[in-house]
Amino acid sequence: MARKVAWRSVAAWLFTLPALTVQCVFGWLPVVFAFVIAFQRYYFVKEPEFVGVRNFQDVLGDPLVGTAFLNTFIYASLALGLTFFVPIFVSILLMEMSPRVIRVMMILWFLPIAATAGIAIWKYLYHPRLGLLNGFLGLLGIAPQKWLDDPNLAMLSLVLPGIVLFGPGLIYIAALQNVPEELYEAAELEGAGILTKIRFVTLPRLRPIIAMMLIFSVIGSLQVFEGPFLMTGGGPGYATTTVVMYLYNLAFGAYNLGKSTALAIVLFFVILALTSVQRRFFKENVDE
Repeated sequence: MARKVAWRSVAAWLFTLPALTVQCVFGWLPVVFAFVIAFQRYYFVKEPEFVGVRNFQDVLGDPLVGTAFLNTFIYASLALGLTFFVPIFVSILLMEMSPRVIRVMMILWFLPIAATAGIAIWKYLYHPRLGLLNGFLGLLGIAPQKWLDDPNLAMLSLVLPGIVLFGPGLIYIAALQNVPEELYEAAELEGAGILTKIRFVTLPRLRPIIAMMLIFSVIGSLQVFEGPFLMTGGGPGYATTTVVMYLYNLAFGAYNLGKSTALAIVLFFVILALTSVQRRFFKENVDE
């Protein structure tokens, strides 16, 4: 019996070892390497030079870092406010429709969306002269807007595509299908309307999924790069320069890998702190 248990333990480690090796080599080893680089003046072709905390001092003293963090927080706030809650309520409304409509929407949500291609299409829609958005505004008698060239509209213009491209509705629909029908029947016997059922039955049962997706959304929003890089290049001025975009420019534009890595570590701890606060105050237990 003991030999059988030992063999199972060995077999479990053998099956786990390939994934564990990949995680260590491509996951944790780069993190350790980043902490080493952050304390060096690192070059691609020359011997690195140890500089202590100077890279972190440069990061904290750089006014563009503050601007990049401010832009990132603004983007995250707009993205969460405009794109995170829409799929939840759309999924809840779809569950009130026929099974055929639900299946069609699940297929549409399941289809892969090329984010880069979508960003390129939206950049065309925002074109000052040829864009369809300004053409539509012209039909309404509204003056055309410089969407990506206006510092007051550029950040909002980056967030709006997320309403279409960000669609985890399939996850919410799958979770809603697991809600016991008896709960809705009991609520109807008590005279509950649709809004009451959503508040006291649907949303509490979705709480674990919402909590998980909120964590992913916060992390993704704070690490945003593709949209600003492809649509605005960080402009106009530095109005849409995010933290990840700025550290990219430091690493591959100014070749300051030490400062860039130090900024990445600062961002890592900011995300870690926000995630910890979120886990502390947003309970995942449906019974709480």
